Amino acid sequence: MSSPTNLTDQIAQLRSKKRGTELFNGPQNTGAPVRKRGSERRFATDLFMIFAYSLLGIALVTQLYLMVWLDLL
Repeated sequence: MSSPTNLTDQIAQLRSKKRGTELFNGPQNTGAPVRKRGSERRFATDLFMIFAYSLLGIALVTQLYLMVWLDLL
């Protein structure tokens, strides 16, 4: 077999010597288990999120208080 003349052929030849082609060897499995994630992403709790949720809670409590107070008048 003649030696490859360009760099791509040399790299391909070295790879095939190292591990063969995947067609003959099958897919390579490293043995590490693959973690499956849920489809929903969990957000980090930071100071801004705590502030935003507290403002939302205060607004809801205030609205309920006003509805009850105005209904009693």
